[in-house]
Amino acid sequence: MAARIVLAVRESQYIEPLLHYVRHSEYGDRLHITAFSRMDTFVEYMKEEEVPDAVVGDPAFIEAWLVEGRVAVPWAVLSEEGGMIGKISKSLSAGQVIAKYQALPSLLTSMLQLCEVERTRACSAVEGETLLLGVVSGSGSSGKTVIALNIVKQLSDLGLSVFYLNLESVDSSSLYLRSIRDNMPGLERLLYEIQANRDSEAGIQGEIQSYAIRHENPRCDAFKPVSNVKEMLQMNKRDTLDLMELVASGRRYDVVIIDTGSIGEERTEAVMEKCGVLLWVLRDDDVSIHKAGKWLSHYAAPHGGEPPGLIDRSRFVMNCFSEVSGERPPLDGIPLDSILPYISSWNQPYRSELYLNSPLFHQEILQLCRRMLGPMLPHTFAMESRYE
Repeated sequence: MAARIVLAVRESQYIEPLLHYVRHSEYGDRLHITAFSRMDTFVEYMKEEEVPDAVVGDPAFIEAWLVEGRVAVPWAVLSEEGGMIGKISKSLSAGQVIAKYQALPSLLTSMLQLCEVERTRACSAVEGETLLLGVVSGSGSSGKTVIALNIVKQLSDLGLSVFYLNLESVDSSSLYLRSIRDNMPGLERLLYEIQANRDSEAGIQGEIQSYAIRHENPRCDAFKPVSNVKEMLQMNKRDTLDLMELVASGRRYDVVIIDTGSIGEERTEAVMEKCGVLLWVLRDDDVSIHKAGKWLSHYAAPHGGEPPGLIDRSRFVMNCFSEVSGERPPLDGIPLDSILPYISSWNQPYRSELYLNSPLFHQEILQLCRRMLGPMLPHTFAMESRYE
């Protein structure tokens, strides 16, 4: 996973060529640089929940940030005196010093060396393989399906090939995707083929595209919602594992987004075991946070049956956050990776068309995708800069 570095310097003309070089060099896969040229914007950003791997900046910027007290993050001062501390104040003497003006490969290598972190929370996907991303929640009505479909939309807009797999007992995606009626065999037939050919060498008749339909908004492949709920209720863990493996085989898709039902169901257990990334969705309320905490405690307990590497593969997002609701509920030690806003227009009549067309929600979902999948995204989207 790319190292997340915050760069803070007074000159925007210093930032632009640096980011341009990173985007078009081998460092594009290794560095995610967020750059600032305004001190107030930089200091405010550093108060956010997401913690970078390192901070590099001019002395005045670093000193202003250190006043806020977050010193656990590795940091370095950019010196214009060839890497010497010179007249830098005593409060900065504990940090490293990097020459501000030097060959870009040497400068970027120094930034990477500063990080010195184990990236245990990296995506488990190997380059060239399909990434399975599961969306789960400890409670109902958290907005999993809306978030999953908006992730699909953002990734497809970035040029990735995406499959959307809904494993809810009752597929709610039909509320947001245009209903398609045709004679394609669909998921019911595919599940039958999987079970019938499990112990034979015949294999599945036809490729996965023979059972899937194409949606233009968002641009993805998916199965038609299963009409008989009993078919989904009878789908067990082995069926689910085989289905996920089949969809990911052939490497036709860059990412498979898997929308789940309740934790504890066999289908969801398979997703939590198999997926390289798990996105936990919490609502901005005490009940949702409490239930998520209980499930995490259950898996962490002796004999809790925790899937291998569960925490390392997990990301956490709070949905429907509204500042007018007051202070955020206590998180019981859950580390938030992102906060998604409450969208008031979704309370309007005929709101189903609005769920995939909110610019504010799109912006936050895109940031979430960058944090989760940065190395997979095109280089031009894998970095951000905030300066004026």
